[in-house]
Amino acid sequence: MEKTREKRAFKHDGKLYAVIRPKVENVKQANELRAKTFNESLQVGDLLRDQLDNELRKRELWDNEREEQYQELRKKVIDGEFTLKKGGIKLSEAKDIALEMSKSRSNMVTMLSGRSELDSITCEGKADAARFNFLFAACLVYDENDEPYFKDGFDEYMANQDDPVAILGATEFFYLMSGTEDVDAKLPENKFLKSFSFVDKNYRLIDENGRLVDTEGNHIDENGNLVEWISEDECIFVDITGRKVTKTGEWDVEFSPFLDDDGSPVIKDDAKKDEETEKKPKPKQKRKPRKKVVKEEEDQVTKPVPEKQEQTEEEHEEPEEGSEATSE
Repeated sequence: MEKTREKRAFKHDGKLYAVIRPKVENVKQANELRAKTFNESLQVGDLLRDQLDNELRKRELWDNEREEQYQELRKKVIDGEFTLKKGGIKLSEAKDIALEMSKSRSNMVTMLSGRSELDSITCEGKADAARFNFLFAACLVYDENDEPYFKDGFDEYMANQDDPVAILGATEFFYLMSGTEDVDAKLPENKFLKSFSFVDKNYRLIDENGRLVDTEGNHIDENGNLVEWISEDECIFVDITGRKVTKTGEWDVEFSPFLDDDGSPVIKDDAKKDEETEKKPKPKQKRKPRKKVVKEEEDQVTKPVPEKQEQTEEEHEEPEEGSEATSE
């Protein structure tokens, strides 16, 4: 893919795109948009960059203590750069200095994150963003014919900033306009670490065999998990002391019962009951007999009483007093 001072090509989903340098007319229009955005932002009362420090202190995002910490970190970076430039010390010591520089620089970026967020809403921040977006929308093209990717220009891009081609292209456009391929590659500490093979192409720490390590020298995988290499092509997960663990972080060990003072296994009552239950054969489940429908009761209800039965009942009735049966 072509990468020159005038054009940078990149690929997405098998298709080639590119960013090109803006034309004079594009730059003129972008500057006019910047001025317009700045004035509109100023009229609605947005902050100026000169007011940023006071606003940060007002919101308790910055104070004298934070300023002192920041300047100490900055001094460490500058002093480390001087030491690496001068040389004359042990290579291992120089490596530690470079790593400390990298850590200090990262802390500086973290401390300035609040300032960067506020800067983006200042008059200057909004104006600069509008200018960059206008130029990028005009300079993102198809690599094969340099036709604009956003045919409607700035407005279409602002409505589709989440487009994956636009996201990749914005980074390439920044590199093209700033004249730098990779900011990390320009840092003195990274130049030193790369020149002595302490890091890989992505500036991750490696050992003499090219395997990933952390700052303490422990082997790690791509995700930062601790590992131990058992052969040239195979490794296992371990904890900080080197004990084998599973992928989920649990110790990969088989449990054995605890022992009493005589050396016999100690089994809890619950465990004994579980063992006995497992040993006992499960009783066969008896099939419940189906209930037979008793029709006799139904017959008694539904069938009429026979006449003989009625007569019998009449015969067994007690005779009234004075009747012939009583006199006999």
